[in-house]
Amino acid sequence: MQMIKIDRDELPGRLVTGLSKIGLAMKSRPWRRQGRQGVGPLQVQVLSFLRTQPNRCAMVSVIAKELSVKLPTASEVIRTLELKQLVRRRRSDTDNRVVTVHLTAKGMKASQVGTGWPEALAAATQQLSGQEQANLLAILVKMIRALQLQGEIPVARMCVSCQHFSPNAHPSSASLHHCQFIDAPLADQSLRLDCSDYIEAAPLVAKQAWEKFVQAKSA
Repeated sequence: MQMIKIDRDELPGRLVTGLSKIGLAMKSRPWRRQGRQGVGPLQVQVLSFLRTQPNRCAMVSVIAKELSVKLPTASEVIRTLELKQLVRRRRSDTDNRVVTVHLTAKGMKASQVGTGWPEALAAATQQLSGQEQANLLAILVKMIRALQLQGEIPVARMCVSCQHFSPNAHPSSASLHHCQFIDAPLADQSLRLDCSDYIEAAPLVAKQAWEKFVQAKSA
């Protein structure tokens, strides 16, 4: 039987193609389900983000940063959602320049339509072994952090850039990291990509923690 030779130089491109297909699935699923109502993928992302925020509201600038889009783009999406009565905008009583966006009851219902894809991805990840899942999480952490450092995406609320995170604090334990917020060890598979208790670490502290985290992985 003839062996197929793999061109290692093409492997990054293949990985990008695979990730793009997953991204397409994440966007197209809520689009297919919301299409009849005219709520597009970016609009669903805004609604879903507001649903996770305290009091179901956020400033326009925060929404733009979270979705990694420019302020005019976020404003246009929000204007469209307001016309559909899915959100409402309010100006601050103390500063007319500050505008907050609030999720309406109708918007809350619409935001739940986009929640199907996490279950779909969860079902797909169940096809991986426990070790493969842990490895995939570590890979995702590295890729997301690399994109953050390149300025391609906003800083996510991940353990590795949080001031509560102490990497490799317990080198002889299976749970080798430590979270100061809950004062408990953390295993690799317990690392979070979006934590509500996240506080961004100072740049130098985050840089040192990241280097320590990566060094342990490459050891």
